[in-house]
Amino acid sequence: MSSELIKGLDLLFLEVNSLEESLAFYQDVLGFEVESVNANSEPPMAKLRGGELRISLAQHLETMLRRGRGVHFFIGVADVDRFYEQLSERGADVQPPVDEGWGGRFVTLEDPDKYRFFFVAWATTATELAAPTRETE
Repeated sequence: MSSELIKGLDLLFLEVNSLEESLAFYQDVLGFEVESVNANSEPPMAKLRGGELRISLAQHLETMLRRGRGVHFFIGVADVDRFYEQLSERGADVQPPVDEGWGGRFVTLEDPDKYRFFFVAWATTATELAAPTRETE
């Protein structure tokens, strides 16, 4: 079966309106490491890495009206509360972590092009799934 061969999400390739603004968001707010930037290529591009996840950014102005619609990225983090604290310290516009009952505690935010990211710590046991949320304790 082909699903046995799929290892996981390897790369996000995102078209962005401003390479400079997007680099600042992914590096300064989310803490991704910049691997390379080629502002003189056509299109201007950058490659970043966060753990095993790689992101390529390509500046394409002509398609800017369609950005972020219908696309949501769920990225696992070891400790969503600690990650939230880091985001807040870096100046991100983010609300405190929440539990929605679908198996994870998460924070969400949008990048400059309105791509929506959910940073989630997944519940792995029935006890975690049934536990009251931290906001209602």
